[in-house]
Amino acid sequence: MGLKQIILPPETLVQLYTSPIINLQPADKSKPAKEQTDTIKYLGSNKKNISILVKSADAPFLNDQSFNFLAGILNACKLNMADVALINISSAHNTGYTAINSITNPEKTILFDVSSLEISLPMQFPYFQVQRFNNVMYLSAPSLNIIEDDKAIKAQLWASLKQLFQL
Repeated sequence: MGLKQIILPPETLVQLYTSPIINLQPADKSKPAKEQTDTIKYLGSNKKNISILVKSADAPFLNDQSFNFLAGILNACKLNMADVALINISSAHNTGYTAINSITNPEKTILFDVSSLEISLPMQFPYFQVQRFNNVMYLSAPSLNIIEDDKAIKAQLWASLKQLFQL
């Protein structure tokens, strides 16, 4: 079954889309352009303060295949989209970790195909190493497409997720 066949109840949609997807209001010309574009859009309700950063140029958040794979990963960790904030840094132009953290207030952040340099994190760490910085636990991993296609990489991710979420 594809995402087009899934029917969600209105209550779930309200929880998933916490801010408008399309702004129908005319832009306020009296405000500088920078103030109008400073918001970071995310998918999910962020109930458990878990940020997931991805890089996807071909979709607002993730394409259907990657989204389904991510949903499976979350399910294995006893989580769902209501528990996380999914942020596509490709559409959150030049957003650093401080701006992201001020909006999502994460306890844990997972970076899929996002380097620490891309979000101005002042440290580097290898894939699958859980790293604490400023009271946030970070986990870096390759893109969801690469993980999905490689059983050995999936096993490494799972071992790291068990450590991150104490499963």
